[in-house]
Amino acid sequence: MDHIKKAKEHESHGRYDDAIASYLKALEADPKNYFIQIEIGNLYALNNNFEEASGYLRRAHRYFPDNAALKNGLIFCLNAIGNDYHNGKKYELAEAAFEEALSFDTMRADILYNLANACFAQKNYKKALPLYQRSLAIEKSADTHNNLANTYRHVGNFLKAREHYVASLSLKNNTHTLVELTHLKQNICDWDKLDEYQSTIANEVRNKKGKVSPFTVLSMPNFTASQQLNTSSLWAQQYQLPAFKKKNHGNNAKPVIGYLSADFRQHPLYSLIFDVFKHHNLDDFTVKLFYSGFEEHSAEYKNFRQLPFGMHEVNTKTDIELATLIEEENIDILVDLSGFTQNSRSMIAALRPARFHINWLGFAGSLGYFNHEPVCDFILADEYLIPPTEENNYAEKVLRIDGCYQPNISHRPQLKKIKKVDLGFQDDDFIFASFGQSIKISQERFDSWLKILASVPNAKLWLLESNTECSNNLWSYAEKQGIAPERIKFAPKVDYDAHINRHQIIDIFLDTFPYNAHTSASDALWTTCPVITRSGTTFASRVAGSILTSMGCEELICPSEEDFIKKAIYLATHRTELNLLKVKIKEKIETSDLFKPALFTRRLESLYKSLLSSGYKNT
Repeated sequence: MDHIKKAKEHESHGRYDDAIASYLKALEADPKNYFIQIEIGNLYALNNNFEEASGYLRRAHRYFPDNAALKNGLIFCLNAIGNDYHNGKKYELAEAAFEEALSFDTMRADILYNLANACFAQKNYKKALPLYQRSLAIEKSADTHNNLANTYRHVGNFLKAREHYVASLSLKNNTHTLVELTHLKQNICDWDKLDEYQSTIANEVRNKKGKVSPFTVLSMPNFTASQQLNTSSLWAQQYQLPAFKKKNHGNNAKPVIGYLSADFRQHPLYSLIFDVFKHHNLDDFTVKLFYSGFEEHSAEYKNFRQLPFGMHEVNTKTDIELATLIEEENIDILVDLSGFTQNSRSMIAALRPARFHINWLGFAGSLGYFNHEPVCDFILADEYLIPPTEENNYAEKVLRIDGCYQPNISHRPQLKKIKKVDLGFQDDDFIFASFGQSIKISQERFDSWLKILASVPNAKLWLLESNTECSNNLWSYAEKQGIAPERIKFAPKVDYDAHINRHQIIDIFLDTFPYNAHTSASDALWTTCPVITRSGTTFASRVAGSILTSMGCEELICPSEEDFIKKAIYLATHRTELNLLKVKIKEKIETSDLFKPALFTRRLESLYKSLLSSGYKNT
């Protein structure tokens, strides 16, 4: 009894550790006293030691199964444990904790929501979907509507996703949800109210409010490079990074280059970067890969894994664990190949675990500032991409490479002869094509395409199939503008070889704006298909121009939308000049640097060496 009195005295003075110690001594004398176990469990919970608390409360609950307060205390602890696991990216353990909590009360909307989030983080959308639905049926919540919408997007039900984003906004005016809805509408080419939404987002950025995905604004018309920089900085600033004290970087026998990406898998990155990895001079450099995506059973993922570098899987590592790993690997230059895209870990650069950090290839813009310092030290570009007059719109120092900043694999599949009729066209159809993601199709650019079709009667527009809603929306819009829907066709998703092979029936590739084609521009040029582009002032709007400049085809770069339309119509109606242009492109494939990854890699390595010998100190 003295131990219990001491425990209560300690507890009354907030000395919880001493109180627990006294209760434990009391429990030794009376091990079946479940009231003491409840007291110990409650004190551990007050001390935020929810693992220990749940053990004591769980045992007491078995003895008092009908005690509501005890049950709620146990649920509270299990929920806290699940949240801790989730925050630490231990999603399977989080799922188990939330499921146990739910076993005590199946009608807890918050637990259902948390369990759904843990399943969503593991890409188990099939399990997450009904959990969000059950949570909503119990309690209407803007956040639950938002996350349910995200889940519907991942399973391809875009109309349901739109419905739930709208429902979320009706409950709470949330910038993040508005951005998600805007991104969805861009993806399905639903332009109703899109100008209004984009204007609101631009105002949020201007007023330094809200949570706006930097990737979303890359395809927004009239969004300047300065606004994109501000968007990235606001996005970066939301992160709560752990304290990380960097140790002194030891000298390596040879420079160690690390590449961090969420896309070492079946992704357009493969046809850009893989040959660079193959051509790295391992006598001069040590190369290491850090993969923040998910394991998959693709040939591309397998090929990355089989490179002689070793690949660290870092998807489930916390920021401190990842930073520590990069530091332990003694990385001299860490190159981020994802930027602010899905599953990326770009903010790790703000902790400076490597000597230098470079933003390259994965994100068409600046990663912005974090606590008034650039997230990355450098952005890799070329003379065309970032003119000197635009450098102040990038947080990073501009590191320029000769030629085009975009590498390419040296050999794409050998073309096998096909005819237009083999792919559903008529022999006399003039085929304009654009094989970018649907999110890149702005209303202004689609209007331009329709004007081109109206001026070239035998022309068809061939787009990459994205989703049913996108196709229906574009057909409907075109019909309202007087263009028959059958003049717009969609190319189904096929394997890479077949995709490259079908380019040979394209007469002219029409680029998107303000988010240009990247890999798809190189794919088109490889098959001698002219790419007509328009360059703006942002990084994303100058990529195709950079590619064409490296090919010596600057005449295909247009300064305005009117020039873009005129150029397309002129070439479509002057076949001799178009054929001469194709002959020129064929010659340039052999003579230009665009498809010479070995040369690109030597230039890249030269930049690395110059940087390491420059004496530049990062912050």
